[in-house]
Amino acid sequence: MDGAANDLLRYVAEITRRLAKMLSSTRCQMFVYFLEMTAVEADSLAADQDRGTGARKLPRN
Repeated sequence: MDGAANDLLRYVAEITRRLAKMLSSTRCQMFVYFLEMTAVEADSLAADQDRGTGARKLPRN
């Protein structure tokens, strides 16, 4: 992936975290969890691409 794709992944992570934060006070807890995991995965993919490895790592909390 190139730099633009990594920027897009980081943007997805940022937006999903904001949406999860907004919804966290509602009854949508499973959806919030899904959004948080999507953000973690997008950050992880971008970081892997920055390092130039395809190796997967555990999501950070």
